[in-house]
Amino acid sequence: MDSFTEIIAERRTYTAKQCAHTHSYAQLILPLQGELTIKTEAQNLQVDPETLFFVPPHCYHSFHSTGPNEFIVLDIPHYMIPWSEIQHGGTSYALNHQWRGIRYLIQHEIDRKAAQGSAMKELFPYISHYLLQEQQPTSIRYIHEHYHEDISVSQLAVLEHYNRTYYADWFFKETGKSPSVYIQEVRINKAKELLRDTNLPILQIAIHVGLEHQSSLTRLFQKHEGITPSQYRKTRKIEKS
Repeated sequence: MDSFTEIIAERRTYTAKQCAHTHSYAQLILPLQGELTIKTEAQNLQVDPETLFFVPPHCYHSFHSTGPNEFIVLDIPHYMIPWSEIQHGGTSYALNHQWRGIRYLIQHEIDRKAAQGSAMKELFPYISHYLLQEQQPTSIRYIHEHYHEDISVSQLAVLEHYNRTYYADWFFKETGKSPSVYIQEVRINKAKELLRDTNLPILQIAIHVGLEHQSSLTRLFQKHEGITPSQYRKTRKIEKS
């Protein structure tokens, strides 16, 4: 089962027998009814009607349930979980209105038997956004939410309560990149999304991602991708056709 390439979404129930294992894919466990006891190296908790749990790839965990229960479980291929920010021992989340909305959409797809393939692939950007939202340090989350604005290293350092010099070192240890390179990558990834999925003019896309001129986006693309934004858009359209 570890070799699957698409997200699998299913309703599942669990028994009182305690099981333990690890797998190369990630899991997202969303409650419908009842409770599930999960234990990892870092966590020991109850997944109940107000809590959900994310199990990262290669996380050894045990689980059991002592009463009637039902959960929506997403099995997510490991290659879709590239984030260094994800905690290796798993993470619990409060079932807030955003997660309730996501659960409703997944449940709807399961009920209409379309919970595999493209349907879940389209939902996953929303899921990954909320998975990362509470995992990331404040300043990194700020970059993802304000990439279209001018962002200075001093401004980011204040968010973490560090001085500018220490912050730059801390940021590199967290991400393996300097703040400026990280911001560039966030902007170029958003620009790639807009080039793929919209017909917006390239100048408008440049402005949308926080760049004043089309030439700035072109230079950024050539630096990171080795091609221009126009060439990227043309290539993606050919792949889709």
